[in-house]
Amino acid sequence: MFDSINFEVIPNTMDALSLRQNVIAENIANYETPGYKRKYVDFEIELQKALNEDSSLTLKVNRDQHINNTLSLEKIQPNIKIDDSKSLRDDGNNVDPDMELIRMIQNTLKYNTLSRLMTYSIQRYETAIRGGK
Repeated sequence: MFDSINFEVIPNTMDALSLRQNVIAENIANYETPGYKRKYVDFEIELQKALNEDSSLTLKVNRDQHINNTLSLEKIQPNIKIDDSKSLRDDGNNVDPDMELIRMIQNTLKYNTLSRLMTYSIQRYETAIRGGK
């Protein structure tokens, strides 16, 4: 079970985090653009819902016509949303570069952690294949 989560959830989560990194970089690049509204990527809530549903009873299917309630990561897509909060600046731009840098660092730490988890999962399989050597 844990390995199936690793090999399904972690790569998709890393893709979403990579998208988030690009959106944060876009926010920083548009700091001086009048009227620009900061964007953010939202996916954790939908991922958590899917993981909670996955912990319930899952149905075994062998035909496309059968009801399938297994975890479907294709349905979980990161959403880019616009932050419509008020701006403290006269030009309407609501990007705070200090906060964006903090978000970028947090996002990088999450990505690196997931990358390391994926590496450990692959190494376990390699160890099993080599017979523990």
